Amino acid sequence: MKESIGTTTTFQIILVLTLIFSAFLALAITYNRVYKLKNETISIIEKYEGTNDKALKIVNNYLANSGYHETGNCEEGDYGMLSLDDTMYELAQSDKEYAYCLSYSCKNARCRVENGNYIYYDIKLFFRFNIPFFGDLTNFSIKGQTKEIQLYSENQKLG
Repeated sequence: MKESIGTTTTFQIILVLTLIFSAFLALAITYNRVYKLKNETISIIEKYEGTNDKALKIVNNYLANSGYHETGNCEEGDYGMLSLDDTMYELAQSDKEYAYCLSYSCKNARCRVENGNYIYYDIKLFFRFNIPFFGDLTNFSIKGQTKEIQLYSENQKLG
């Protein structure tokens, strides 16, 4: 009897460790996938020098074709992309969930169109960690920033 109790306990410990390892592996794979999407999105924005309609259309098509369908809350002051179907974004509201978030910051505080002013775009993508039978456990976000882009048109800025 003592041996069967010891074997059962050992089996339970092995089962728990296998589940923890599987959950960690699933989290790492999902994080890596979304991290790659974030990097490609940043590259597209840098290539088209801002968040013009063409760049946003390419970003949305890329994310949609990559199977990205997560949503999350944007921070106050960010712009949220409502859907990957069009290029309409809005100033983020705390009660809405968005496909991804965009914001910009300037090297010069006023961010006027003058020679020498640069702008940086920040992007935030989301991913959920869920386990079968338990459901969604938590929602994570991955943030990234573009290299500096020279500001030559007001159309480059959001809003």
